[in-house]
Amino acid sequence: MLINSLTLLGGLIFLVIGAELFVANTSKLGSKLGLSDMFLGITVIALGTSVPEVFVSISSIINNTPEIAIGNSIGSNIANIGLIFGVSCFFLSQSSLDINLRDVFLLILSVLLTGYILFDYKISNSESFILLAFFILFVLHLLRQKHEPTEDGSQESLSKIISLIIFSMVILVSGSELTVFGGTNLASILNVSNEIIGLTMIAIGTSLPELAASISALRQKKGNMVIGNIIGSNILNVVLIFPLIGFSTSFILDESIFKRDFLMVCIYTSIFVVFISLGDSKGLVKKILYPMLGIIFVAWTIFYQTSLYLA
Repeated sequence: MLINSLTLLGGLIFLVIGAELFVANTSKLGSKLGLSDMFLGITVIALGTSVPEVFVSISSIINNTPEIAIGNSIGSNIANIGLIFGVSCFFLSQSSLDINLRDVFLLILSVLLTGYILFDYKISNSESFILLAFFILFVLHLLRQKHEPTEDGSQESLSKIISLIIFSMVILVSGSELTVFGGTNLASILNVSNEIIGLTMIAIGTSLPELAASISALRQKKGNMVIGNIIGSNILNVVLIFPLIGFSTSFILDESIFKRDFLMVCIYTSIFVVFISLGDSKGLVKKILYPMLGIIFVAWTIFYQTSLYLA
């Protein structure tokens, strides 16, 4: 128990250090290339912080436990909004939000596709191809976005910045692996199922890079980067992980994944979309409603996670 607890703590420390490096150097890269914070959040940061989910899913499939992969994917999307956006709500009043409604539409579409695929409790090859086509659509959408050049105050070379980004991603992945390893062993002691472990310990563990990166971005008043990170991560968690499951196995999902957990994804995403669509609202919305929403999201997510162990 002590060794697993220390492993979990060490993983958290790695995540914080890696996130600080990742956000700072990604921001510098964006300045040099003239990219917006929202674009960086949806692409580089979302992809970088989604790497743990992908690695955990590949590992679970190799070890013939695909229920961990599906639980990780759904659970991470719940954690991204319930915990990351929930915590961010306390600080977003200090940031100016500039939301691209096409990004929001693609997030909604990814949720609808998720429901369509989970409805029959399995992921087929044809559905996996649909998700890959959606991924291509998502990439093309990002490539066609226009970006206004921004002033670059950094004197560091492009190669050094890229090297530091890669290094920070290694720290993030290592920290996430340590966190999941320690957390999973602790959860196993409690005799819970692989699906519950995937939805809780592993989902939260692999979402910690997003949380750490978001906190770092908020400290720099980069709210758009945080929102972009959540949108991008939630899309990538579906379009990258579901096809891995669909192409490698034909196992039947537990009904609770659709009736209980996907329902949570729908509710969370709906509230998230409504609030970020308010954009740069002032006064009451930012100073009162956002913190209230943050309290509700965090409290309800903790209740949801706890209820899975008590069920």
